[in-house]
Amino acid sequence: MDLNMMLTLGEGSPNLFPVPSVVFWTMLNFAILLAVLYKFLYKPLLGAISAREQEIENSLRKTAEDLAEAERLRRDFEAQLSNAQREANEIISKATKAGTAVKEEIESEARSRATELLENATRTIEREKTRALAELREEVANLAIMVAGKVIEKNLDNADQKRLADRFVAEVGEH
Repeated sequence: MDLNMMLTLGEGSPNLFPVPSVVFWTMLNFAILLAVLYKFLYKPLLGAISAREQEIENSLRKTAEDLAEAERLRRDFEAQLSNAQREANEIISKATKAGTAVKEEIESEARSRATELLENATRTIEREKTRALAELREEVANLAIMVAGKVIEKNLDNADQKRLADRFVAEVGEH
């Protein structure tokens, strides 16, 4: 049947009501088309959409996990950095204290050594003074012997001997 023929019945006027057999075959064709489209297009399309949704959800979940891991790593890094700074400050503090202790020890040792040197110098001076005094006494004794020898040679009277002894004592007192 021709389309024009279907539309026109008899006298060439168009029919507003379709022919029931044509409606049946059109609906059957449409149902078959829907079944074919459903089987070969709709199901795979829904499967692809579902797979894509699942992939997006997995990607979002993975991203959230990665973000949480990155945040944890950042906190760990900040904690390690804080610990490293604290340890560095402790090391600097210990080094400063050790430096101060060494400085004080060196200063104390220097003071002790200076005191020891001063005491040694004082003892040496005292020894030298004692030795000089001993030499001076020996010299005085020698001079006294010489004076006594001269006094004996001259046979001085008592007044001369008295004057000579006073002068000798005065000279010894000056030295």
